[in-house]
Amino acid sequence: MEFEVRLFGPAAQAARADRLRVRWASSDRRPSPRELLAALGEQHPAVGFALGAARLAVNHAFAADSSRVSPEDEVALIALVGGG
Repeated sequence: MEFEVRLFGPAAQAARADRLRVRWASSDRRPSPRELLAALGEQHPAVGFALGAARLAVNHAFAADSSRVSPEDEVALIALVGGG
C-alpha cells in the first residue's frame, strides 16, 4: 500500500517537495495516523524534525488516533509552526 502525504512550510522545504510517498508494508490492514507518521519518519528522515508534535489531517480534518487511513484519502502533515 502506498500513501501520498502533502507537506507545507519547513517540512516541505526540508523534503524539497510538497508531497511524499509513504509505503505501508501490510496489505491487509490500513495504518493509524500515528503509524503512518512513524513510517513517514523512517522513510523520509529529512522531515523527522517536524514529526514530534505533528498531526495528520485526513480529508481536511484532523485524524483521530483510533482512525485508519486509506490510500485514497487526502493526507496532509500539519506540523507546529513557531515564530511571532
